[in-house]
Amino acid sequence: MATQITILNNDGIKVDDEFHINWADKGESMPTLPNTIHAVIWNNLLGQNEIQSKDPATGNMTGNTNLNATSDAVGSTTIAALLTWAQTRRDEIEASYKAFDDAGAGAEGTASEGKTWKDY
Repeated sequence: MATQITILNNDGIKVDDEFHINWADKGESMPTLPNTIHAVIWNNLLGQNEIQSKDPATGNMTGNTNLNATSDAVGSTTIAALLTWAQTRRDEIEASYKAFDDAGAGAEGTASEGKTWKDY
């Protein structure tokens, strides 16, 4: 399971402070986050682990909620569920890259049969 996650809602996800997932590549199994969440930070870097909230109508920040345990709620999910999802999605993406490479990706970024890595 992943141990760190930073989510910028509708932007991107960083897993274990090294693997970046573009928002478009998050897949359909990611737990849904409310549109009142700007960011979720759970890591071992300096600073507070927290949920940064926003007003969805204006985009203005409305405050932070400290996170203290992986059982803490983030909308209708938990940090633990997000960490598990992040590890699974990372593994899926890395396996897709490998399958894509094994299929013989060409210079234009597609495998010989015309698929992109997202197809694997």
